[in-house]
Amino acid sequence: MKIIVDNTPIECKEGELLINVLLNNGVEIPHFCYHQDLGADGNCRMCMVEIKGQKRPQVACDTFVCENLEVFTKTKSINEVKRSILELELLNHPVDCPICDQAGECKLQDYYMDFGLYNSHLTTPKTKKGKAIDLGSNVMLDQERCVLCTRCVRFTTNITKTNELGIIGRGDSSRVAVAPNRPLNNPYAMNVVELCPVGALTSKDFRFAQRVWFLDSVKSVCHGCSRGCNIHIDYNETKYSDEKVYRFRSRRNKQINQSFLCDYGRLSYRELNEKFNSTSWGMESFKELLRAEKKVALVSPSFSLQQLQAVKEFCKNYNIELFSLPYADESFGDDWLKTNDTSANFTGVKELNISTCQDKFNSFLESSELVVNFDHNLLKVKELENKKVISFTTSKIEIKCEAVFAIANFAHESGTIINCDGIRQDFYATKYRCEAPRLIELLEELQ
Repeated sequence: MKIIVDNTPIECKEGELLINVLLNNGVEIPHFCYHQDLGADGNCRMCMVEIKGQKRPQVACDTFVCENLEVFTKTKSINEVKRSILELELLNHPVDCPICDQAGECKLQDYYMDFGLYNSHLTTPKTKKGKAIDLGSNVMLDQERCVLCTRCVRFTTNITKTNELGIIGRGDSSRVAVAPNRPLNNPYAMNVVELCPVGALTSKDFRFAQRVWFLDSVKSVCHGCSRGCNIHIDYNETKYSDEKVYRFRSRRNKQINQSFLCDYGRLSYRELNEKFNSTSWGMESFKELLRAEKKVALVSPSFSLQQLQAVKEFCKNYNIELFSLPYADESFGDDWLKTNDTSANFTGVKELNISTCQDKFNSFLESSELVVNFDHNLLKVKELENKKVISFTTSKIEIKCEAVFAIANFAHESGTIINCDGIRQDFYATKYRCEAPRLIELLEELQ
């Protein structure tokens, strides 16, 4: 069916929530409390619209569409309503945008520029609340900035069901808080930082680290486990320092992770900033090693399909037996996003028919003179005694090797992986320079 929004027809399904229809069709509708993966709460009133035939403005997050519905989102009277609501939100809000981590991506700032630009009518001192409160799990709270949207409370109540956060106090004293001696403590706690539409909840990890308008962003996929949660990699290269990844943010994908990430995956960006240099190695000496009679290779199950294919062809050319063993951690997975398979592309390994048999690999390893390790982290020093080892790696290694080739990590690569549910996903490389070569290019050069 069709509804009319600001004199423009929009197709939708009967019974859909109006705010969802507007957001899914690119209609800008201000909102604080509503979130597509948390649902409606109706407390902020910022999503008010005019509906033809209704005497008063209605909130879009509590209105269901029906045939011939005619909606107006930008009338003079609606803008005045939003302006009044914003003035109430800002009465006790501190003017600390210059030091707030949310500056540049703050909805309160955006809506003020769209609807506000007024002088405050407050004649009494502002009500002051707690500053820089450590809630636990890398989350800091500045209560003065909070607009009481309750997104964080609903997340811990309805999603994680751990119930650490709540609203206490009344009137001007209302504030988000944790119960005494009960810190925020669950493996998804840092999602509340991203859910917060203002700067009330910030990450200790990112706090005061970088201004968001200096950051570039690229679409990628978390490599922390086989779920393949969608992420944005936010990074920057300043004039007097090396390029650096500053954070992972969730990227909405209804099929996989909705708008959420586990804390482990969110903080795994740190590994991407490790720097190291490979040993120098002549091409002829490298090829001399590859003339060994018995050779075995182990490839990371987190490599992309493109990397795995290149490794497979390389090993075929040099008669190297290729294996890939899964990363498994029975204590890691849960009943939501985290899986016990902590490799990113083990499904892709199986699709390319690369052997995954542990016993067969052990047998080849025992009889081989040369071991080629393509960034797999399960090889032990004891297993490699009296063997020559060549390593292609994205991080520092403890194993003694004949040669070590540094290769770019997944932030500098573009590729495809297949998650635990068989969903293919592309991820993309950041724009900044990488000192280590990309694996596929390096293998082509070595051949």
